[in-house]
Amino acid sequence: MILHIKDRKKNIFEKFTTAQTLLLGYLIFITAGSILLMLPVSLAENNSLSIIDAVFTTTSAISGTGLIIVDTANYFTYFGQFVIMMLIQVGNIGYMLFFALAVILLGGRLSFFNKVMIRESISTSKLDLMLFTRKVFKYTFIIEGVSALLLTVYWTNDYGFFEALRLGVFHSISAFCTAGFSLFRDNLAGFHNDYFVNFSIIATSYAGSLGFFVIYDLSMYAKKLRKKNSRAQLSTHSKLALTTSVSLIIAGTLFLILSEGLNPKNHEYNLVLTAFFQSGTSSTSAGFNTVNVGILSNASLFAMVFLMFIGASPSGTGGGIKTTVFASLVLALFTFIFDKKNVNVFKRTIKPVNLTRAFSIMLMGLSWIFISVLLLTMTENQEFLHILFETVSALGNNGISAGFTPELSFIGKIILSLTMLIGRVGPLIIGYAIGGGVKSEFYKYPDANILIV
Repeated sequence: MILHIKDRKKNIFEKFTTAQTLLLGYLIFITAGSILLMLPVSLAENNSLSIIDAVFTTTSAISGTGLIIVDTANYFTYFGQFVIMMLIQVGNIGYMLFFALAVILLGGRLSFFNKVMIRESISTSKLDLMLFTRKVFKYTFIIEGVSALLLTVYWTNDYGFFEALRLGVFHSISAFCTAGFSLFRDNLAGFHNDYFVNFSIIATSYAGSLGFFVIYDLSMYAKKLRKKNSRAQLSTHSKLALTTSVSLIIAGTLFLILSEGLNPKNHEYNLVLTAFFQSGTSSTSAGFNTVNVGILSNASLFAMVFLMFIGASPSGTGGGIKTTVFASLVLALFTFIFDKKNVNVFKRTIKPVNLTRAFSIMLMGLSWIFISVLLLTMTENQEFLHILFETVSALGNNGISAGFTPELSFIGKIILSLTMLIGRVGPLIIGYAIGGGVKSEFYKYPDANILIV
């Protein structure tokens, strides 16, 4: 009888696919986080938080988006802010990596199922998971620690040591996890001309958006250079991610300088610094803002929509369809235009299966944006471009807001909450979760001729 019950439990558990289990894990964290944020100990003064607002805030934190219904600094107590900070950290580093770290610290071993789950969650299957997990937390601790130290020292004169420490730690975690949550009422608008804060936040956000694989690759490359190893070179993935991300930030900065140069509303700002910061936070999906986004021109907003949709790089803390997906599709387009056989980059050929995945991710992302915008235009009384901006910001886990998030209707909050979750988990994982245990088809039908043009 006992054996029968064990077998039965095992069969029920095995009915969940890897994608479904990952999605279920995020839903459990969202539920737990929402309950914690609704507790009186989390809320300042006599504030209260409805269930939908708690779910929205928790989803925004755990997805690293940063869209807010209520002011984080004044609506929550220190405990509530700590809960949000922990949700940001766990959700964007990846709860499966925290599980792997616990196993390592306890001297245990990961099961095959857990290894598959972790590989799925970090978008890689070629690294030693134990080594990669250690490296992830090492890099996270170093980058967040350095950023927190610099910000704490810088803010000590203005806020006192303990308040500066609280602000430094929170903003360093929020920046590295590209969450965009801030403990200042106006986000970082008060520092719009502050070079130190701007560059500290952008540098931390960029490190998080690059992806742990790229950071690991860069560290190995630097170590080989120090040893004068002639074989020192970056992987094709790292080269593509670095090239694409830097190019997007530069192009975005130049365009924002051009589009906002004649905007009289922005004359009080350092135009070059503001353009660089907003382009950087859009591309890395960091979500901080040093300017009221509502006063930007339509051209600037649309350019930021483009940058937010692409977002960060794989295996990192950022969102979006990813830089390598965008770059692969652009390369495929030029391959088609110039009638070449293979899609090549840095003297390497991109596998057809990777191109198929890239196309699927982009198409699923665009499809959800279309559905969400269509529904929001019926439920929200807002300008179309602002609705599009808010939707892409949610899907790209960016968090930069056109300014109407607090005014969202009940249905609007549900739609954007789902959008943020899809952005965090990834369109393909959602597709796999919905598809369930559909068996792969290994047979092939005869070729069909279909007119395309």
